Amino acid sequence: MNVHTLSQRLASSLPALFECKQVDDGGVLVRTPLLFPDGDMIDVVVVEAGGRFTVTDTGDAAGWLWLQTASHDQPQRQRDLIADACLTLGIERDGSQLVIRGVRAADLADAVMRVAQAEARVADTLRLTQPAFAP
Repeated sequence: MNVHTLSQRLASSLPALFECKQVDDGGVLVRTPLLFPDGDMIDVVVVEAGGRFTVTDTGDAAGWLWLQTASHDQPQRQRDLIADACLTLGIERDGSQLVIRGVRAADLADAVMRVAQAEARVADTLRLTQPAFAP
């Protein structure tokens, strides 16, 4: 399937608030209506490999967490929450990326939504593991 056809298929299978556009590396960037806690948009990338698809956040969630903290060591509780979110949503962690591999064309919309939800849940771990600020 070429990138143009993939982009059209994704756009037709996702709700109207999702935007799909082709990217230079032969994939499709899906801008979701979900947001990181600071208001940044959550994006997902879909690429084809051998008739199946890979859906990934390209490391955006981990990068967002890294930029939000002075100490880049994740507390164990945060690592556990991230692992739980990935397990619940069927997401693989590949280095800093959240990934679903081997997705069938019929399951692309579901995979895009699961990766986007995982990104949001990973970002929420910051709020859940930081001490509350008390003036």
